[in-house]
Amino acid sequence: MNPTLLVSSRAHADLASAHHWYESRVPGLGTDFVLRVDATLTLIQHSPQLFRLRRGQMRMAMTPRFPYAIYFLWDESAHLISIRRILRYSQDATSHLPR
Repeated sequence: MNPTLLVSSRAHADLASAHHWYESRVPGLGTDFVLRVDATLTLIQHSPQLFRLRRGQMRMAMTPRFPYAIYFLWDESAHLISIRRILRYSQDATSHLPR
């Protein structure tokens, strides 16, 4: 059974903001972005161990085609994955992630 996937309100806001930005540039591009993020979230849920530790217990998964990373915590014993942020590579992750 796959771990439970919880997406924080900040990650939802990150996703909505990026969707809006891409959609305002090219109609349909925002939708493609969301589909790529969803595919990455599915991969995270099925195989969280594929992604190495980046900062403390925080792990990072890169999205295909778009320059974004999904930062998450995996609690193997609780069978829980917590998606914390969805950030563009150019953003300073250290200032956006909890310590």
